[in-house]
Amino acid sequence: MLSTLIFVFVFCVVAVLVYMGRYSGRVRFEQTRLIDAPVAAVYAMVADFQQWPQWNPWLASASGAEVTFSSNVDGKGSRCTWDSATMGAGMIEQVRLQAPERIEQLVRLRHPFTVSGRSTWTFEEQDGKTRVTWGLRGRVAFSMRAFAATVKGSLTLDCRFGLDQLASLLEPASAPRYEIIHLGVRDVPAIRYVYRHYQGSINGLLQAVDDITAELRQQLTAQGLVAAGAPLAIYFKTNIKLRTTSCNVGIPVATPDDFDALPVRELGAHRAYVVQLKGDRAALEIAWFYAMQRMVAEKIQPDQRLPPFESYLGEDGDAAGTAHVTELYLPVRPPAAA
Repeated sequence: MLSTLIFVFVFCVVAVLVYMGRYSGRVRFEQTRLIDAPVAAVYAMVADFQQWPQWNPWLASASGAEVTFSSNVDGKGSRCTWDSATMGAGMIEQVRLQAPERIEQLVRLRHPFTVSGRSTWTFEEQDGKTRVTWGLRGRVAFSMRAFAATVKGSLTLDCRFGLDQLASLLEPASAPRYEIIHLGVRDVPAIRYVYRHYQGSINGLLQAVDDITAELRQQLTAQGLVAAGAPLAIYFKTNIKLRTTSCNVGIPVATPDDFDALPVRELGAHRAYVVQLKGDRAALEIAWFYAMQRMVAEKIQPDQRLPPFESYLGEDGDAAGTAHVTELYLPVRPPAAA
């Protein structure tokens, strides 16, 4: 009997090792952004580690993180480390600085996943602005090899957010920017809404929201009715890998009557973690990502029985998108009964 148990145990271990060995665990990506600031100014913000806490994306959800620096903060061998009891821990070391064109770094992330690799920055002048590219080549820990694609997706959003934060510190005050505000857990009343279903590309959703909302408003007006709230997008299924989503785009209505040629649904009252995005709606994917990160950091349990949704409070923004205000609602589990 004992020999059988040992055989089964060894077999399981070998099977796991063989399965994990199918994956390389490589993580490679780069993000590019045009920043309206001189090359020297952008380079200096990246080369000097004491500037990193202002925009480091890995500190975005790491509330109360302890950040430490080496005695040399802006030269070869300088280091920046951070550690949070809730979310985020890592280290970056400068290994080569070629002012003001290029910076190479050693990156080690320990939490929420383990990644080791090389980070490369390049800075190019473009019409008086700076074209900055931030790339990373590395590997996840062996135990995370099967999830390398997920890790890559998370790190890509981190780098996008980091570049946006970097730009917000350097660009003129008039430049378009966005702000992510965590409003916390709130009670959400029942919402009755007319809608059209959307199934397709995530990249095409915002245009679909505008088109469907205009159509719904027109049909409500034709029936002598008005909206009872801001337009919504209620998500049922999203495939990040394929970049597709299935959702209802709707407008809240107050009347209990049925509507000609318009389907009606109701989202029941519940509690949700709410995040507000002020600014360009192109940052919605980043806002969703950091909303979920904050829920993990604060140990808020999601309620997966209910769909998350967006409410477009300021759908009539200016051309730069700075007037848009969008709220994200992530349902949370009701408090346990006493």
